[in-house]
Order: sequence, then structure tokens, then C-alpha cells
Amino acid sequence: MIIDSLEPVRIGGMTQWIRIRGTDRANPVLLLMQQGPGLPIINEARIFGRLLGLEKDFTVVYWDQRGTGRSALPSRRSAEIRAAAMVDDAVDMLELLHTRFGGKIFVAGFSFGATFGAQAAVRRPDLVAALVATAMDIDVPAAERHMYDFVLRTARQRGNNRAIRQLEKIGPPPHLTAKRFSTRARWAANYGGVSAGKKHADILRGVVGSLIRSPDYSVGDVVRALRGISTSQAALVPVLATTDLVSTMPSLDVPIVFAQGRLDQVAPGVATQRFYDSLKAPSKQLVWFEKSAHTPQFDEPAAFRRLLLDVKDANA
Repeated sequence: MIIDSLEPVRIGGMTQWIRIRGTDRANPVLLLMQQGPGLPIINEARIFGRLLGLEKDFTVVYWDQRGTGRSALPSRRSAEIRAAAMVDDAVDMLELLHTRFGGKIFVAGFSFGATFGAQAAVRRPDLVAALVATAMDIDVPAAERHMYDFVLRTARQRGNNRAIRQLEKIGPPPHLTAKRFSTRARWAANYGGVSAGKKHADILRGVVGSLIRSPDYSVGDVVRALRGISTSQAALVPVLATTDLVSTMPSLDVPIVFAQGRLDQVAPGVATQRFYDSLKAPSKQLVWFEKSAHTPQFDEPAAFRRLLLDVKDANA
């Protein structure tokens, strides 16, 4: 039986939206948790389907988390976009999916989606079959320093005076405002540290284009989703800047696989290696994607699909 539905769900005291896609209800559930802060993922359902074809082997749940996409909140409610609430929501979503489909849930988290997914799994390991942590945000203070040094060094090497001026203006991290965060991220993207072969403008056009082309977003939804990116960044960046999982998460009682791009300048591999070495888990694996930056799922989709199928087979 083919599953393809767009649904509102009531979690965390508010309505949030999911799209569920699959070809066989007997397949295990795979919950996708998007990167950000602020990026939606329902708009990418068709892209994921075309590149990865996960619906053949999983019942895939695309979730626009609190403050993002169809679950975006007006700016006057930005106080409800909190890191703790994001983790609470993830626990609620795991419970909802377990109740509906039965069995444990596979979780694939991207960037801070992986961080929130791991924090939810700490609380409810009984609900999680395995966690695939892709480009996970682990040690944000160290990552910010790494990224800032990378973009400023590269700008100077290339003689890019515009980039140098902007980066020197925001100064070294921490970058606790959405504007400073975006400036640093923009140059990291332009220098290949976010998505291999794509600059910031390419990534932005891809996000906007996927929202416009998605049948799941009206014109108003698109506007709210784009506003939600900046609203979420303003609300979450100052809080998330102190994240350090090496210090705060010594163990995780679920199998975990780290998917790490060798070219990632946003969540650099040195932090992933350090966390992998220190973390106690029933099973753990660190898989390097040699041609990928912060988005292995798009930079090397065939290899990423194989990884998810291997995780499924190992933890069925």
C-alpha cells in the first residue's frame, strides 16, 4: 500500500506538519530531522525521493519542525522557538510515530537536526532503532572558530576584499546574532565548506525554488517559511552557541552512525572524531564522505543511501 500524506500533528502545544511517504507500511519508519536553524524539509521530499529513493525501504517522515516551513510561527511568538522545546518536540514525535506504526524509529538528523535527535534519544532510547548523525553540530564554539578562521584565511588568500571587510567587521566568534551568523555562513558556502560545488546563492535558490515548486506550500506558506528561517536563527543562535556534546553527552544508549563530510567547514570532522572516540554507545561507526562538505546526502547521494540501508539491515 502506497503511503503519501501531508498531515498536521499536535505536539508541543502547537500544530506542526509532517509528510509521510512510503511504498509498504511494513517498512520501518525513518524520521528525517532537518539542519538549520530554521530550514524546513517537507519542501525537499521530492528531491530526497529522486536522489535517495528511501521510500522503497522505509516509511519516510519529513517533518517541518517548530518554527520552520509549514510549522513556522509569527515573529511575535518567537519566544516559543527554544532549543529545549525542539528536543521535547522530537520526543513527542517519536512517541507519536511509535504509537501509529509500532516498532522503533530510525532517525536521520542533519546538522542541528542530528544534535536534537541525539538529545531526544538520550531521553527515550527505547523508541530509537538507530541514529544516523549527518554533519552533526557537536562542539559549536570550536566549530565557529574553525569556520571563521577558514573563511577569513581563504578570503585573504584569494584577495577578496569584500569578504575580508565583512568578516573583519563581524570579528571573531561567538557570533550571537542572525546577521553575523549569516555573514560567516555565506562565505563558508561560497568557499565550498557547506555544499560541494555550490555557492551561497546556489543553495539559497535551491531552497526558494523547492518551496515554490512544492505542492505542499501555498504562496503564503512560502513567505512564512522564509521568514521562519531568520526568526528561528535569531531565537536559537545565541543559545546553541554553547553546545558541546563531548562534555554533556558521555553516552547514548542507541546505535549511532556518524556521516561526516571530509570537506565540511561548518561542523568540522575533528570534533566528530573526538566525540566518536569518547562516546559510549551499544554500537558506533564513523563514515567519511570524501567528496562531501556539510551535505553528504546531496553531495554523494548514492553512498548516503547505501549507508542508510546498511544501518537498517544492521538494526532491523
